[in-house]
This record gives sequence, C-alpha cells and structure tokens, in this order.
Amino acid sequence: MVTTRSRSKNNRAADKDRSKERYAYRPRSTFEESDALVGFKTIDHYLQYDCLLTREELHRLDEHVYSAVDTSWLDELCMKKFWEAVVLYYPLWVAPNLLTLIGLIVNLTTVLVLSFYCPTATETAPAWAYFLAAFGLFVYQTLDATDGKQARRIGASSPLGELFDHGCDSASQVFVTLNVCYALQLGSVRCGVFIACLISVSLFYTAHWSTYCTGQLRFARFDVTEAQWSIISMLLCTSLFGPKLWSVGIFGYALKHLLLACVGLGTIYQALGYLSVIFTDGVGKNGSTVAGTSVLFPACPLLAVIVPYCMIYSKSASGVYDDLIVIFVLQFGAVAAKATNRLIVAHMSRSELSLWDWIYMGPIALMINQYYDIKINEPTLLKYTTVYVYASLLVYCLFITRQICDHMGIYCFKVTAPRAGSSK
Repeated sequence: MVTTRSRSKNNRAADKDRSKERYAYRPRSTFEESDALVGFKTIDHYLQYDCLLTREELHRLDEHVYSAVDTSWLDELCMKKFWEAVVLYYPLWVAPNLLTLIGLIVNLTTVLVLSFYCPTATETAPAWAYFLAAFGLFVYQTLDATDGKQARRIGASSPLGELFDHGCDSASQVFVTLNVCYALQLGSVRCGVFIACLISVSLFYTAHWSTYCTGQLRFARFDVTEAQWSIISMLLCTSLFGPKLWSVGIFGYALKHLLLACVGLGTIYQALGYLSVIFTDGVGKNGSTVAGTSVLFPACPLLAVIVPYCMIYSKSASGVYDDLIVIFVLQFGAVAAKATNRLIVAHMSRSELSLWDWIYMGPIALMINQYYDIKINEPTLLKYTTVYVYASLLVYCLFITRQICDHMGIYCFKVTAPRAGSSK
C-alpha cells in the first residue's frame, strides 16, 4: 500500500514536470527558408511575418492532440446519434476538409442571397430566401459536426483538420449573424447590425481564448448547437410569417427587442464563464497559457479588431456605413476571423501571439481618411479595403494550409497516401 502510494506521488510529480516542460515559454525562433516563399524579397518578407510558421512551430503542431469537453444538451439528447447515422452515408473517398469547405460555401451563398434582397437589413426578402438560409444553416451544422467523424472513420484525422474546421467556423460567424439581422430587420435599430456581429465574433474569439489558456475546448449546456437551432427556428418563422412578426409588441416592447435583451444576457453569462476559465485554469507556469505567455495578452488582438471599427462607425458624419452596413460588417468579420485563426494556430502550435497584423491596414485606412478629412470617397474606400482584408485572410489561410500539408505529407482535399519525400 505504501509502495503504491509512493509510486502514485512519483507519477504525479513526473506528470507535473512534463506539463511544465510542455507548456514552457519559447520565444519565436528565426524564420528559415521555406518552399512556400515566392522569390521576391518584399513579398517573402510579408509572408514570413504574416503567413508562415517556423520549423519549431510546425513540430509542436505535430504533437497537438484535439481535446474537448462537450456537455451540450441537444448533442447528448439526439444530435450525436443523428450525425453518427449521417456520416455512414458519406463515400470513403470524401475528404473531411471538403465537407467543411462545402459548409462554408453554403453559408456564404445564403448570406449573399439575403444580402441581395436586404442590402441595409431593413427590407423584406422573399419567403424562400429565409427558408434557404435556415436550410443552409442546417446543412452547415451537419457538415461541420460530421467532418471530424468522417476523419476518424477513414483514419484521416490531423491537426490540419481541426484548424480548417475552426477556421471556417470563424469566417462563418459573421455570415450566420447577418442572416439573423436580415430576419429581424435590425437595420432599423441604431447600430443593431454592427452590435450583433460584434457580439458574435467576440464570443467566438473568447471561446478560443479560453482554449488557448487551458488547451481544451469546452462546450456548455447551451452552446453552439442550441444557438444554431434557435437561429434555424427564427429563420423558419420569418419564412412563414414574415419579418414583421418580430415587430409585434409584447409588454410594450417589440419582440425583437426582447430577443436582443435575452441574447445580451446570455452573452454576458457565457463571456463571464469563459473569463473565469481564462483567469483560473491556465495550464502553463503560474496559470499562463499553453505557450507560457500571459493569459491577458490575447485581449490585445481582440481590442485591435473591435476598437477601430467602433471608432469608424461611431464617428462617421454621414450615413455611409448604415447604407453599406453589409459590406462594413463583412470587412469587420474578415479581420476578426484572421485574428481568431491566429489564436487557433497559436494554441495548436503552443506559440506566442503577435500583436501586429497586416490586415489592420484596412481599418487603419478608413480611420485615416475619416479623421484627417482626406478627400477619398468613403464608399469607394470601404469597398477597396474590404477586398484587401479578404485577400489578406485568403492568402494567410492558403499559405498556412500549404505549409502544414507539405510538412505532414498530406493533402487538404484528398484522401490519399502521403507523398514521397514528405516529413511523414
């Protein structure tokens, strides 16, 4: 008995030492030559700083193991059984990342359809457009929940799959939120569309911020699945009864205002839960992150996204950002998605975050034009900067994906044997 207890103490001490070593702080090493570089000095400098991982980060990414705790009520009640049945119908040659990408395209398609009919989120779209958005979200949810099951089914699980999944989720946040804004006609509420998107992307970022601190993604009793089904139900009701349904008065308040109040309270509750985990459950030394860095620092990239857009929107003397609210929040969503992707990559590779990102040049250009009264047409500049931020996001995703595929000897959208000469 004494021997067993002594061995147990020794094992715990060894585990603690291994944990300290695993989550120790490691400053980013000097970047080495990579096949991902294109041969032009300026472009290569941009890629090295903005888009590529060092060799040490890639090796730590190899060691990453997905960890999650799911206590979602609907998942346990019925959705897991449904998803496990659905995945059996997928052909074995279908790559998991292809399912994820299809879900993202479906979401993008539905938001573009509703954006065509509701450019300022005050118009009424045809009933079929709301139904399409509801059906699209259901398809996205199903594909998003079964891509990992397909990966395990065919033996294709990899860190790239997790990164690709969460990366597409980060881009989809603003699409799904915009569809909600169209259904509720939040364009008629001052700052309604922007605040809704701000809440959505901030909460998603905070969830991964807590993962960066604990090394584990945690789902609450009411989480993603329940929120998605709430939105699907809302879109179906809008399809049947029209968006005027949400203007019906209850206790002297419009129904959509009561819904927004409930969402606000739920957001506060969820955010406080994440912050509690961030401040108390860090796995690194002295409660630090998985990279051994301060648990507070991930707030900086989030503020670097939120603050400029709040200033731009609130200080505008014209109504240009209300008239072009869809383009404005799509740009905001792209910048937030890249910040979230960087956080996910940092978590998986146990790396420190950098504060600066070249995508910030988009909102900075809008701020300079606005605050220094430079005579550049605001709508035109908004459109050009939106193109720029999406190009920056796309280049980042493409190069990160390519680098991981080359390092691990796998393909992103094919189920096949590793290529000859790869690292694995």
